[in-house]
Amino acid sequence: MYVTEVKRKSSNGKTYTTILLRRSYRDGDKVKNETIARLTDCSPEEVQAIRDALKNKSHPAKSTTAVQEDASEAFRSYQGKSVGSVWLIERLATSLGITDALGDSFHARLALWLIIARIVHQGSRLSAIRLNAWYDIPSILKLHRGFDENDLYKTLEWLSENQSQIEDKLFKTMKSSSRFYFYDVTSTYLEGMHNEFGAYGYNRDQKKRKKQIVVGLLCQNEGWPVSVEAFNGNTQDSETVDSQLHKITTRFKCKKIVLIGDRGMVRPKQMKTLGALKFHYITALTMPQLQKLLNNDVIKLEDFSNHLKSVTRDGVRYIYRKNLERAKITESDRNERLQTVQKHIDQENERLFEKPKTSVLAAKKRMVKYAKRLCIHEWAEIRKKERHLYIETIPEKLAEKSKCDGCYVWTTDLLEEEISDKEIYDKYKDLKYVEDAFRDMKTEFLEIRPVHVRSKKSTQGHLLVTMLAYMILKVLKAAWSDLNITVEEGLEQLSLICQNTMKFASGAEVNYIPEPCEDVLELLKQLNLKLPKTIERVAVPVVTRKKLNETT
Repeated sequence: MYVTEVKRKSSNGKTYTTILLRRSYRDGDKVKNETIARLTDCSPEEVQAIRDALKNKSHPAKSTTAVQEDASEAFRSYQGKSVGSVWLIERLATSLGITDALGDSFHARLALWLIIARIVHQGSRLSAIRLNAWYDIPSILKLHRGFDENDLYKTLEWLSENQSQIEDKLFKTMKSSSRFYFYDVTSTYLEGMHNEFGAYGYNRDQKKRKKQIVVGLLCQNEGWPVSVEAFNGNTQDSETVDSQLHKITTRFKCKKIVLIGDRGMVRPKQMKTLGALKFHYITALTMPQLQKLLNNDVIKLEDFSNHLKSVTRDGVRYIYRKNLERAKITESDRNERLQTVQKHIDQENERLFEKPKTSVLAAKKRMVKYAKRLCIHEWAEIRKKERHLYIETIPEKLAEKSKCDGCYVWTTDLLEEEISDKEIYDKYKDLKYVEDAFRDMKTEFLEIRPVHVRSKKSTQGHLLVTMLAYMILKVLKAAWSDLNITVEEGLEQLSLICQNTMKFASGAEVNYIPEPCEDVLELLKQLNLKLPKTIERVAVPVVTRKKLNETT
């Protein structure tokens, strides 16, 4: 860095001098200059102190104390709030079209605040407010008025009321010509009993005695989210499909699509609805459906191999194969469960031997219940002989149970001329992207659960915030995948970048963002972004009405 004077002559003949703090850098074969700060308002003594500090920076032993004393009298540097990670997220939200889709209203900017909070520090609306103590979010978002947590709750309701318009604008921004749509659902548990979507249902989180909501996520290629929707916690997977088809036809104006869903999603009723709309489907068959095909000789068990095969019956294609590796894993898992039950039986027998008054029937009842829990009761029985328990496998039932190990069947109403067997197989496997999205949204990063809000609008707004945050997270993962760094670690490095203030004795102030280290520069390079030298500061009151409980 260096201090330079730039003189220019005006039309009236008067000469003006501008004092600048600059740095030189090389861009390929060219040497360029970049202005860091304007020092014209500083006194000559202050400018000279800066010159002396820069002159002696490479010779700390030379008059170091004198230079420091002069500099400390001329100006002081103060660390400001973190801006690096927040600025990056805001830039990505703009490039993805999220900012334009939200608009420029007060609630739109608070929605961006919620998205940023969901990425940098997952938590409640109250914790999102407290982020103002560390991050200069108001300056990044250019807020013009203060707010508290109640405004954030109102923003969730605003998001819910405007969700259709927001998703529609984002859909147009993507400009995707893909005809394939991937859809899946998950559930997430609730804290409390008063959420309007809350109900008891199949709990994927294994949270006993907790109500839940069902979340449906509609995606396009490689799991890029299109729409998210909340349903009552006791809603069946297949019952959520109709609303997705309504979105695709009425809002997204799609005419020819292929809906890809798992075994429990696309059932005969949904297939009929898709056919009426002249849509197509790709899904997989459940084991009972596979057994029915075998019984009707549509597919023969001996035809299954490690290679894809297909057969068409009544206008429906069935693509099938046997995954030999998966068959071995299934057999190994079955044997492990059998050994686990045997271990518990041995413990029961030891107890029966040591305690003669212990009931044999009660012990057998416990083991039968445990065998059902590990799903081996269909091909193994718990028997007793006097005061001794043992487990006995039933060869016929075991053979029937294991004959379809590793066998998979996928089905579609698309013709072979339209799509090959391999493409059907690959497209169905792409449902993993939706599962990855749920993993990031629920547990690994964004932590959508547990849901603390109560009203339907707030719940839906919370889901939309999480989906929009996931879009940004997906870009960060792709950009930093080759840097051997997680997104969390990358954002932590960026959060160390603060906008500092240099205050001079004359009263003048200069806000500046210091040059980042090489690691941070590499993170930004992967995203084709460059930190600004300064950000105009915005000071608005951001307060919490509810205070943290005092701990004793």
